Amino acid sequence: MRTAWIAMLAVLVGLFAAAAGAQTLTVERLQADGSRWSRPDASRAVQRWTAAGPDVPMRIELPRSPDGHWLRLSIDRDIPAASQRVVVLRSPQAYGMVAYYPPGSERLSLIGYVRDDGPRLLRRGWALPLKAGWSAHSVAYAQISARNDTMLDIALADRAVLMRELESDRRFAIVVYALMLTMTLVVAGFWVASRDSVYLYYCGYMICLSIYLLLMTAWIKIPVEWFGSAVQRDGAGWFVATLTTMFQLCFTVRFLELPRLLPRAATALHAIVWANALALAALVLMFDFVYQHWYVVGNVLLLLSIPIIVYAAIVAWRRGSPYAGYYLIGWTPLMLFAGLVAAKTFGLGNSYLIERGLLLAVVMETGVLMIALTQRAAERHRREQRQASGRGRR
Repeated sequence: MRTAWIAMLAVLVGLFAAAAGAQTLTVERLQADGSRWSRPDASRAVQRWTAAGPDVPMRIELPRSPDGHWLRLSIDRDIPAASQRVVVLRSPQAYGMVAYYPPGSERLSLIGYVRDDGPRLLRRGWALPLKAGWSAHSVAYAQISARNDTMLDIALADRAVLMRELESDRRFAIVVYALMLTMTLVVAGFWVASRDSVYLYYCGYMICLSIYLLLMTAWIKIPVEWFGSAVQRDGAGWFVATLTTMFQLCFTVRFLELPRLLPRAATALHAIVWANALALAALVLMFDFVYQHWYVVGNVLLLLSIPIIVYAAIVAWRRGSPYAGYYLIGWTPLMLFAGLVAAKTFGLGNSYLIERGLLLAVVMETGVLMIALTQRAAERHRREQRQASGRGRR
């Protein structure tokens, strides 16, 4: 018993020592010209945030600014260089580079996305290194672009922990992609055998979604030289995501037999498909003029289509569509998470569990829909056999 009390006391002392040695982060938004990259030492703070406790992430809101914002970062306790700590900035509205002056340094560094080192879908933001440590008497500066109102989560983290998170996310997304690739090949086989457009639409949806996941997991990277800038390269992901939505809507209309059961919903979904097509044309032909606000159109169209799809699926199920129940079970979670991702770009919600939930919903949706499509193919095959036997008897 005495040994147990001593061990418990040692643990408590260790935890207290760790807490006493932890650092609390403070962030200030400066009244400085965001378009200039000189170190803004003389700029005064217009906003100030302090973490609730040691190593507790803080959330700040930055107003829209075409030139971006300068942030000044400070801590209350020293961080030794050997600790391998980093300052992590995460945001659903993460764009471009962060101009970064490390603590006490006069040398500017340009920091790219954390997502360049890992899955883009699952991790968005930047990791600011502290190679020389961080003295409590020195400050660091970071310049953040803000094309729109931006929410930013800032925290200190261990580099090793961050790298493990990135690798875990990468493996998780690749497993999802492997499952989708297998299902895509099966659906392609159904289309070759039947020439039914419902399989073609679903196959197109699966192919586009697979390409999107490949881009978002950084398993394939498009060279910047192909487009001229990193922003234009990101436009490739937007393009593929929009094509995915268009194929999904066409599949929905055909799979639920909406022209027969619910013609008005079919017309509305076809109109959204054409609106997405026009948005893609604008993206390709006028990229430099529309890219800053183009995401608004794509996400609004996605959010607009979700209630129409849910309503159409419920009505089709009640009116006797044989596979509408499968559609509701498979698509509802996926549409919920897709809607949350779209809403997050407008600053509504900021949970980093949303993207992982989206991938889980993709797996569930493809599994359920594969059951329905397999049954549909089997029913079609039986019907063709009955027709062939009927002609043979005549």
